[in-house]
Amino acid sequence: MEDVFLKAIASVVLPAQILDYFTIVGVEQTKTEIHISLDERMNKELSDDVHFESKGFMEPVNVTDFPIRDHKVILRIRRRRWTDTRTGKSFSIPIDLDVVAKGTRYSKEFGAFLKETYGDVPGDLPYA
Repeated sequence: MEDVFLKAIASVVLPAQILDYFTIVGVEQTKTEIHISLDERMNKELSDDVHFESKGFMEPVNVTDFPIRDHKVILRIRRRRWTDTRTGKSFSIPIDLDVVAKGTRYSKEFGAFLKETYGDVPGDLPYA
């Protein structure tokens, strides 16, 4: 039952639809920041196909999201790396999820908020 409540809270706090593609694998808190680690979910079709192998994860991408209770929020997003065993080529699955504001490392919603409030996305704010 606790997992249901945690997922409900996460769906309100995290960018829309992110839990459709990623699993929360960790949350760390310091005096000023909250780091939420998200790993891409396993693709059932590729994992069941003998021609494709999951080769772990690519380097994480950090995205700054809305602050929570005076803490800067950093989403650490890791995408899966796949290999086609027939060709040896490495790839990641395209995801129809537009989380990051263009040209920034801010979540789309947080970037829009900063732009509306300050006219651009300043880098010297306490939570930016």
